Amino acid sequence: MSHTQDWNATINHLKGVGPKTATLFQSIGIYTIRDLMFHFPFRFEDLQARELNSLLDQEKVALVGKVITDPTVSYFGRKKSRLSFKMAVDSYHIIQVTFFNQPYLKKHIQAGQMRAIYGKWQEASQQLMGTKLINQTAGEDFSPIYRSTQSLKQGQIVKAIHQAFEDYSASIEEIIPNYLNQRFHLIPLQQALKAMHFPSNSEEQEAAKKKIIFQDFFLYQWKLQSARYQRQHLRGQKIDYPVDELRQAIKIIPFELTAAQKKAVNEICVDLLSTYPMKRLLQGDVGSGKTLVAFITMLAVVQAGFQTALMVPTEILAQQHYQSFNRYFEAVGFHAELLTSDMNRELKKTTIEGLASGRIRIVIGTHALIQDYVKFKNLAYIVIDEQHRFGVGQRQELLEKANANHLANILQMTATPIPRSLAQTLYADMSVSTIDELPGGRQAISTVAVKEDEIDHVYDRIEKEISLGHQVYYVLPLIEASEYLGEVENVQNIVSVLSKKFPAVQVAPLHGQMNKEEQKIVMEQFKEQQIQILVATTMVEVGVDVPNATVMVIQSAERFGLAQLHQLRGRVGRSHLASYCFLIANPTTQQGKERIEQMVKSQNGFDLSEADLKIRGMGDLLGRSQSGIPMFQVGNPLEFPEIMQAAYQAVQEIFTQKNIITNEERQKLIEYAEKQPIEV
Repeated sequence: MSHTQDWNATINHLKGVGPKTATLFQSIGIYTIRDLMFHFPFRFEDLQARELNSLLDQEKVALVGKVITDPTVSYFGRKKSRLSFKMAVDSYHIIQVTFFNQPYLKKHIQAGQMRAIYGKWQEASQQLMGTKLINQTAGEDFSPIYRSTQSLKQGQIVKAIHQAFEDYSASIEEIIPNYLNQRFHLIPLQQALKAMHFPSNSEEQEAAKKKIIFQDFFLYQWKLQSARYQRQHLRGQKIDYPVDELRQAIKIIPFELTAAQKKAVNEICVDLLSTYPMKRLLQGDVGSGKTLVAFITMLAVVQAGFQTALMVPTEILAQQHYQSFNRYFEAVGFHAELLTSDMNRELKKTTIEGLASGRIRIVIGTHALIQDYVKFKNLAYIVIDEQHRFGVGQRQELLEKANANHLANILQMTATPIPRSLAQTLYADMSVSTIDELPGGRQAISTVAVKEDEIDHVYDRIEKEISLGHQVYYVLPLIEASEYLGEVENVQNIVSVLSKKFPAVQVAPLHGQMNKEEQKIVMEQFKEQQIQILVATTMVEVGVDVPNATVMVIQSAERFGLAQLHQLRGRVGRSHLASYCFLIANPTTQQGKERIEQMVKSQNGFDLSEADLKIRGMGDLLGRSQSGIPMFQVGNPLEFPEIMQAAYQAVQEIFTQKNIITNEERQKLIEYAEKQPIEV
């Protein structure tokens, strides 16, 4: 191999990969030789030959035998074919082998040959439905299966990967510092990559996985912690707030803060007093009082003479926060303004002018806050509620509206908490505050899974709660385009059923195709108890606060994720009243069954998020896929928390002990972070 070859070269440098094939590779995210080497199989087929008497019906297996009839090909339909021959397996068993739509295999099979075939065993007809011929001379026991497209065949990927290792192995660079490879007994990257595709045994495959998982986690930590260290050298806006005045304002709140809320307020206030910009995540269960923590810290900023903005994902939630803030704090002279895209034009103009002049210090709004025409005089603190609902670009646009000489302090809030064990390591670029207790006087929500044909139990409870003067949410999943009824028809259908069932009761719909004004009116009427049953899509998932509502019915609950189910359940149980959640579900998948079981079993958002991660895998954790931080190809941090912890500590060690790695190793890591930046 010539020394000029480099694994960062584009894929078309491989022999046999022309422009057309290169485009196919690019369609699955493979642009360079390096990308190809990191495109790991998602599973392996076991090609070790089996004996007939050990097989189960429909099992995928490899069988070795002697071909005893020449293959015949018959054609049917358009471009469809069937290739068949007989083969003697285990010396005397004669079975039929059939391949569909692979007529070209005929020239590779003839009577008298020994052949290994991989396919699906059909017990009743003693037939193997073949999928591939195995080339035994390669001596491979496991065949890798790759994520692909219809146009890009498995064979093309395997061939290209073989070619890549043949031509470019020598240019594979080690990126993990040498002392860590020795400390954790990690095999060289070159060996690990090859074994991820073509392991010679399971031990080698495990060693390769360990190396790749550690490297993945280590580089993730390197990027996050680099960003954090850099931020500590940036100029932030120190918020020198008057402590006694803030204490006086807190006294006006008509109830005592929980210990966890007080702790979170203190952590945020300490950050606000520092000279570098705060970046903190506030996570807490549904109903734990995160919004109030945000309000109090916003007051501190305003008392110090600066502006603050709270951005939320929906108009309903913006309205609600606006009303709550003013209800608490107008009495002590603090007033928040609202900014949403559907506001009265004149009012909107006044608000925009007030923000630009500095007259308005506190604004609560939706995406309207990031429009170009919105300018601030001295924005120093930004709070983003339900942060996973906003992409990185949107958060960045709001940050850029801050004082040009200083970076704003940012607090991101989420009611989809992640397990405490993971918070520190997964959010190494942020400080994390956790509210892990609910306000006093709340009762557990009685949660029951109900089959469609048991719905009368649900109606009985609805009737009882309404007779006590309480209210009901009835939530439906968003309808897929392929289904017979659309979203509106589906909601109207249930409204009509419930109106007939409860003729003396006001039942009303709420869905995305109503205009904003109609939605607002319905929510107001529900809050004012003029509507007893609200039939809604998932619009009510976030933040809606109606303490008098005591029943949450979720139709087709198996269609929702655990986090979403927990959010919806959190719309009830917001007062001292006993509350109920009914999950009407008929789950057909194991995942669906597990989700419903977990919901019935647990009310704790942290435990549920851990269960959700185990059921789903990492998935789109809190919208992190939007945020430029990669999901891990091989390792799930929940399965390997000790490796993530080791990676976290190793990076900390490198930042604090300057000479622990060589200058060359440090430079490689710095270049890596520059090539793969994350938003700070």
